[in-house]
Amino acid sequence: MEIYWPDYVESSCRQNHSYLDSSDFMITAYHCTALFTIPLSIFTFLTIIRVTPRKMKNMKVPLLIAHAWGTNLDLLLTVNLTPVMYYPTASGTPRGLFGALGIPVKWCAYVAQVSIIMIGVNFVMLLENRHSQISWIKFKITRLKTRIFYFGVNYFLAFFLMLAFYMEDADQMELREFVLKRIPCPTIDFYDKNTYVLLKGGEILPFLAITIGLLIVIIQSLFFLIHTIYYLNYVKQANISESTRALQRKFLGYVAMQVTIPWTSLVCPILYSLYADSNQYYNQAFNNISMVFMASHGLTSTVCTLFIIKPYREFVKNLFKGNKEYDPKNMWASMAPTSMAPTKFEKSERIASVGSVSG
Repeated sequence: MEIYWPDYVESSCRQNHSYLDSSDFMITAYHCTALFTIPLSIFTFLTIIRVTPRKMKNMKVPLLIAHAWGTNLDLLLTVNLTPVMYYPTASGTPRGLFGALGIPVKWCAYVAQVSIIMIGVNFVMLLENRHSQISWIKFKITRLKTRIFYFGVNYFLAFFLMLAFYMEDADQMELREFVLKRIPCPTIDFYDKNTYVLLKGGEILPFLAITIGLLIVIIQSLFFLIHTIYYLNYVKQANISESTRALQRKFLGYVAMQVTIPWTSLVCPILYSLYADSNQYYNQAFNNISMVFMASHGLTSTVCTLFIIKPYREFVKNLFKGNKEYDPKNMWASMAPTSMAPTKFEKSERIASVGSVSG
C-alpha cells in the first residue's frame, strides 16, 4: 500500500499486527458475506413479491420497503464501502467500490449513517403497520395520505438531521493529530489516502443530532408497541374473543422478532465502539470482527423474514422438498371451521389478523 499521509512514522510496533488486523482480512470477509447475502436478498425480494397472499397485502409494501433499506445497508458494508474502522476514534478507511470510484469519503460516511437510521425508521413502520391492524384501537393512522406524510417526516429527519455537520470541511491533518494521540500505533491502513477522520471527539452538534435521532425512533417504537400491547391485553371488547387476542399477540411477537434479531447485528458493534471510546481501548482485530458482525445484518434479516412469516416459511420448505403443486397464495384462502359461529365483527377481525404476519 502506498503511504499517502505525511504523519507516517516508521515503527516496529506494527510488527505485532496480525492478518485479522489488516484490511485484506476485511475485504475477504466482507466479500464472502456478500456471496451469501446478495443472492439471499434477491430471493427474499422475489418471495415477498410473488408469494405474499392477498390477505397479507397490508404488510407487503412495508416488508418490501424494510427489505430494500436492509439490502442497501448490506451492499454498503460488503461491497460499496467495505469500511475499516479505527475505534476508539471516529475514523475509517473505505476499501470498497465507492472508494475506488473516488466518491468523497465523508459522503460515504453520511450515506452509511442515514442507512443505519433508516433501519430504525423501518422498525417504526412495521410496528405502526401492526398497530393499525388492531381494529379496536381508536387512536391510529387510518388514511394512506396521513401515513405517507407521517413517514415522509421521518425520512426527512433521517436524511437532514446530520446534513449540516457533513457540509463542513474539516482539516484532516489537525483531526489526525487527535487520532494519533489516542492510538499511537494504528495499522498501516490508517495511512491510506482514503482514510477519513470524522470527529476529534467531544463535539456537541453531532452528539445532539445522533441523540435526537435515536430518541425519535425509540419514542415512536415504544408508543406503537406499548399502545398495541395495552389494547391486546387490557382493553376488553365483548365481541372480541380471547383466541383473536392471542393470535394478535402472536403476530406482534413475530414482528418484534423479525426486527429485533437483525438489530443485534447493528447494536453490538455500536456498543463495542462506545466501550472502546470510553475506555481508550484500541484493538484492530476486534474492530474488524465487530464490523464483520455488523455485515451479517443482511443474513439475519433475510433469514428472519423467510422463516418467521408463515407463507414464506412454507414456500421455502416446499421449495426444498420439490413440491411443485404447492401454491402459497392459496394459504388462508378459507378459514377453518370452528365449534362456535363467529360474529360478523370477529370474522372481519380474523381477516385483518391473518392479513399481516404468520400463524
